[in-house]
Amino acid sequence: MEGMHVRQRRAMVEVRQVSKRYGTAGRRAGGCVTQALDRVSFTVAEGEFVGIMGPSGSGKSTLLNCLATIDAPTSGSISIGGVDITQLAGKQLSRFRRDDLGFIFQDANLLDTLTAFENIALALTIQKAPAREIEARVTAAACQLGIEDVLGKYPYQLSGGQRQRVAAARATITHPKLVLADEPTGALDSKSARQLLGSLEVLNEAGATIFMVTHDATSASYCERIILIRDGALAGELRRAGAPRGEFYRRIVEAVTGMGEGMADAC
Repeated sequence: MEGMHVRQRRAMVEVRQVSKRYGTAGRRAGGCVTQALDRVSFTVAEGEFVGIMGPSGSGKSTLLNCLATIDAPTSGSISIGGVDITQLAGKQLSRFRRDDLGFIFQDANLLDTLTAFENIALALTIQKAPAREIEARVTAAACQLGIEDVLGKYPYQLSGGQRQRVAAARATITHPKLVLADEPTGALDSKSARQLLGSLEVLNEAGATIFMVTHDATSASYCERIILIRDGALAGELRRAGAPRGEFYRRIVEAVTGMGEGMADAC
């Protein structure tokens, strides 16, 4: 029944035959071309929590940048929420980034001169949300992530885990179609990492679609599904399918061990 439910969810992200090349071919240019992505295709369902893993240089960061509209694929298409983002430009692209994408980086990227409340509220202010709604929405988001007691504090007064949960609240308070997390636990200690990953689980259970790049098997074990990438191409995937986190963790470690020594060491 669980698998049937997943299949019935509509596609939120559709990546079709996406390739990305850097450099220019030809004798005059020195013939230096790097194939970062090679005909990558996959789908992420609405409300799914998906991780992407691969060795250093495998193309996972390039893929995330293409999804984030930071970079454009050389060929292929990417649709998010039914919108082909490879066709957006100018104001349409800016509006899409503002309204439909949420970002959580390895560094929380909070503004030091604003309190936690103001950092979260900034996303609503940019969207020109009615002032009378902002306080209630920020408070609700903070309570959901367990940071309601730090809203009056500045980033330098917060722990690393608290800063990342503030960043998660900022990323999701506008109800974006897709939340992109780039190594969100990379700078955290194990306790703070667990707190953040638990918060991402809460957001996902509330309906957020999350796509997370990680090198860490523990972080990946919080996902529903792991997409494996190597040398710019898909190398397989793992589905949790209701398995206990410890069991999924072991399967992830086994899978990535064969993808390169550097990857195995990282996990």
